[in-house]
Amino acid sequence: MIEHDEIKMGDILIFKRKGFVSGVFAWLLKQFKRKWDRWGWHMAVAWEESKYKNGLWILEATSDGVRVGLLSEEKLKTEIKAYTWLDEPPSGEVMEKFMAEHLDKGYDVAVYFWTMAQYLLLKFVERVQRLLHIEAKISIPRVLDDRFTCWELAFRFCDEMGKPIQEAVGLKMSRYPMITDFLEAVKKQEA
Repeated sequence: MIEHDEIKMGDILIFKRKGFVSGVFAWLLKQFKRKWDRWGWHMAVAWEESKYKNGLWILEATSDGVRVGLLSEEKLKTEIKAYTWLDEPPSGEVMEKFMAEHLDKGYDVAVYFWTMAQYLLLKFVERVQRLLHIEAKISIPRVLDDRFTCWELAFRFCDEMGKPIQEAVGLKMSRYPMITDFLEAVKKQEA
């Protein structure tokens, strides 16, 4: 984790979890990821420092779709954990290209349900495999891939910048990415 005054272009931001719905989903996810502290839920990419207001421009996926938003200095200090994943900040040109390709894409609200269903199914299959002494790994592919959650957007960004998060934790690129996967990858990178 880095200090808020050290955030640079391309860093990954995790926002403090708020609200009932994210609390329920976080509780469900905690059943599979016991070491997760449930602090964060939303992810975004640090874009650039605001020249006119105190804050930071971020690229994020919200219920309105993929958008650029201004994060206030106050929220940066109280509601954000920031991580440097990329080895070097991407050039402005590369960042602009990524933004142009993803801006205004739809939000994938159903992914939370499908991710939890995927985990339940995988845990069931893994249990059956253990009982039958089968060691094959399975993966459930994504159903829709033209819309994004905040997690998917951050993972896609890192992938397109040349440092996929999934590779660090041994995940297939076709699996739904989760905030816990990112935190596990960061922990491995810091070790």
